[in-house]
Amino acid sequence: MKTSDFATTHPSETSQKATSTVSKLRKYVALCGAMAVSILLASGNATAKTHPSYLTQSYCDGLVDQFVDYGMRSLGKYVNENFSLEYKGGIRNTINFLKQRSEWLSECDAYLNDTANTFVFHNEKNTKEIFAAIDALAKELQLVREGVEFPDETGVNNPLPFIKGRYETLATLMDQHHTRILMKKQFQ
Repeated sequence: MKTSDFATTHPSETSQKATSTVSKLRKYVALCGAMAVSILLASGNATAKTHPSYLTQSYCDGLVDQFVDYGMRSLGKYVNENFSLEYKGGIRNTINFLKQRSEWLSECDAYLNDTANTFVFHNEKNTKEIFAAIDALAKELQLVREGVEFPDETGVNNPLPFIKGRYETLATLMDQHHTRILMKKQFQ
């Protein structure tokens, strides 16, 4: 059976509908794909943590080294030699120093967790312990600043043993961290 010239030169109505349906389906799939990509990008941007551009591994290492070295020496000198109830300004400055360093170190810890899956101090446990010790010393100093009394065995207000105890806890943790760093450098 021979097909007519009309049938071969003009597509049938069925093939036009099929072509139209395929075209619509392609547009729909493309639209769905574009929507999926935009949703993924939007959700990724919404949940991704952004960090300031100055945060780097080197910056954070330097900040930790500075706190281990200069910061702890300064705190030790203040607690052991210069602490006085009469000078509330020194207590305030020390509280501010501790809070500021805690914020800076926390910022580095968050950055290192997100980018290198590490912690600002040796591991998660040590990092939490050190931050808790910094906060405990700052809290103890704040109580002294607010006038809370710390009576000794004779009944005299003497907060120094409490302050020294908090400082020594922090100093011990920092010494442990410093020893780990020195051991790590020795075996590199």
